[in-house]
Amino acid sequence: MRLYSLASLMMLCLSLTACANKYYISIWNEKGTAKPLSKTDDIIRVVVPDRFKKYVEKTRSEDSDWLDGSKLADYIALAKLDTEERLQDLGYQLTDTGLHSGDSGKPKKIDWIDSQGNERQAITHGGKPTVYAMVDSRVLDTYTQRFISNEPYSSDPSTGATTMWTNHVDEVTMNEIVYHVKFVRPIGKDNKLLQCNNSSLSTNFCTFPQNYWEDSVKNTPYYETIFDGAGVTTTNSPSPGYIEHHLTSSVLYQYPNLLGKKRIHQISQPFFQVTKVTDTPQ
Repeated sequence: MRLYSLASLMMLCLSLTACANKYYISIWNEKGTAKPLSKTDDIIRVVVPDRFKKYVEKTRSEDSDWLDGSKLADYIALAKLDTEERLQDLGYQLTDTGLHSGDSGKPKKIDWIDSQGNERQAITHGGKPTVYAMVDSRVLDTYTQRFISNEPYSSDPSTGATTMWTNHVDEVTMNEIVYHVKFVRPIGKDNKLLQCNNSSLSTNFCTFPQNYWEDSVKNTPYYETIFDGAGVTTTNSPSPGYIEHHLTSSVLYQYPNLLGKKRIHQISQPFFQVTKVTDTPQ
């Protein structure tokens, strides 16, 4: 089910400044007013924003910037997969999982790798969902950062000792990425969350209307919120899989206990390891 291999991620970390020491992820998690999520009574379907279809369409186009659409689609797709795997790891029941999830309502095998790097398998519950995990991920900002280092320029021929140094400048593109998830209970029989709304452009993922994110702002009766969580990190990593794995594991770390504004300190590696949690982001 994973879209990247352990070996490739390990090689990626050896070559990127983003993997040098630790990942710092600011998170904001808030408990909602709806009935809490149950491991025995609830079945969860993870859904993606309808905006995802636009990125897939761009990816399939012959436009010169098709790769930009592909990267944006990858952020959302991997946010879905990582959310499913993290919830499965936490012991919750899911339905309609994976790359071609659709709306079958049938039990299916799910493969994932837990937080310690162990391969895990389980059978999803199937059936109609009672809770929807609305996920989204996007690029908030992109900028160029310069890294300056000293390098030997000349040396003494007789001793080999460095006699002169020069500055070496690397310009790196940095991206600020956000991951956002809401666990909600739909209100009303005609609620669009109850419909899968999948198509070839959603690669068979179930989608939700973009304006549903504004429920808390407009006070529209789309759903009751169980949990609302977001995480933000800035990195030069070109791998959406690597980024989403860290963001998802941070936001859902020890769910549902990690509430409020926090900062996660993780060892930068393919399988997350939280080293410290602080209350106030620095």
